[in-house]
Order: sequence, then structure tokens, then C-alpha cells
Amino acid sequence: MGLLETEETNKFNFEAFAVHTFYTDINRSLVRKALAPIVKYHTDSALTIIDMACGTGAVTRLIAEEIAHQGSQQAHIIGVDPSAEALRLARQSIEEMGANADFIQGETKDLATFIQGADAAFFCNAIHLIIDKLNAFRQMAAILAPGGILACNSAFYDGTNLEETFRFSRLWVRRAVGWLRKKYPEVRLSREAKATARQWLNPDEYVSLLKQSGFSSVDVTEERVAMSMDSLRDLGHYWLFIEGALPGVPLAIGAEALGSTVYDVAHELNMPYLPRMWLQIVATKG
Repeated sequence: MGLLETEETNKFNFEAFAVHTFYTDINRSLVRKALAPIVKYHTDSALTIIDMACGTGAVTRLIAEEIAHQGSQQAHIIGVDPSAEALRLARQSIEEMGANADFIQGETKDLATFIQGADAAFFCNAIHLIIDKLNAFRQMAAILAPGGILACNSAFYDGTNLEETFRFSRLWVRRAVGWLRKKYPEVRLSREAKATARQWLNPDEYVSLLKQSGFSSVDVTEERVAMSMDSLRDLGHYWLFIEGALPGVPLAIGAEALGSTVYDVAHELNMPYLPRMWLQIVATKG
């Protein structure tokens, strides 16, 4: 994905947000849907399952739990991520739950060099960060066996925001900027600093790209989630979100600004939670 890992970004990671119940539930829903057909038809052989952009292992753990829930089915789970620190945390969490998985440092473009014939590949909550999605989907198809499953999801797509979501987000940023002006008047948002901007596609565009990439069937659903204010506070501690909301602001100060204002915005708008749509995709290689 080409995202630069630094000591500072490692401090402002995704882990706190990823443990919230709604996030676990939305990813578990995808894992169960994707694994159901391959577990059913591969009863005599071990499965090879890849968790791409696995981060600190939130989805890797769900995959391991679902395989264990199926009973005796064996699986070789491989987590892949460009961040060494994220992989360290993922490996630790998998070991703590008593599951087995291998972890490899790398990116999507590296997969075909060490993985072939996988039964399923997951790419959760990260596809929006890929600029060339068509090429990425072709690379994912290349590592799958015929009939293999690709499962991916995102809350950053054309259709994710409801009217209430837009209203909350705009006010949150305004209040955070106002907070900065009072607490840190020397800090300015940078017009030159560019957040990690990515093109947001709609569901039909995702289907088209996947079919161009060799997937014969693509099942797309959109699920509504309710994000708690605590989860938004933790999202506001994630470096990519900070850079998008408050470009050019030091991460520690940006996290403080977002965390200090989110509850006030919720109170002002009388919104105990934030609704958002999540895109869920399960595609089968032809």
C-alpha cells in the first residue's frame, strides 16, 4: 500500500478502534459468509487462508475462531502486512488465544512470490487505501486456487455516509479546529500537507473491477452499523484519520483535539451513536 511506518505512527495505530464490538461484529459477519462455502466443500484437506493487510490481527483472530468453531477442519492461516510492529502485535495476540498462524512482512504486490493456490483471501478495511484497485484484485486472484474466495470490506466507499454521518463529521472537524485555535494557537492546518487520499468507489464499480480481474461471481451487501462515541474517540487516535481530518497537525495534538471534541458534538447533535454503512464483498474466482 506504500504507507510509511514510523515510530510515531506506531503510537497512533488502529488497535484501540479495532476492539470495539460493532467492528468485531461486522468483520465476523464477513468471515463467516466467506468461509462457509469453502469449509463445506473442503472437508478432507487443510485450507490455506490469507489475511492481507492484517494489521494487528483483528480479522486473523476471527478467522482462527471461525475455523475452530467449524470443528476438526484444519487450516494454514497466513497474515501479511507491511508493518513490522503491527505483525508483532498480531503474532502476540494469536499466541495468547492459543491459535496458530504465520505472519509475513510484505505488501499485496509481493503475495504471488510466496503464496499460490490459496482457498480464501481476506482484505478487510483497507481496499480503499489502494490506488490501483484493478491491479490489486488481479494480484489477489493470482494467489487463489480456482473457486477460491476473496472477501473484502470497507467503510470508505461511495455510499458509506448517511445524512447524519455527514452532519456529524463536518461539525466534529469544525469543533476540533476551534479547539486547536484556543489550546494551540501556534498550530495551523497545512494546505500543503496531503492526506492519504484514495478514490472512493461505489458497489457497482467494485463488482466491475472484480469481474475484470477473473472473479466469476461477486456478492455485495451493505450493512448499517452504529458507531459509539467511544469508538470515534479511538478512531480519532489513528494516524491516518488524524491526517485526513486535520492535515499538517502533529499527531499527538490532532488526537487530543479530536478526542476532546467528539463527545461535545454528540451532545450538541443529540446523537448517542453515529450511523454508517459498511460495504461487504465476497467474490469467487472463476
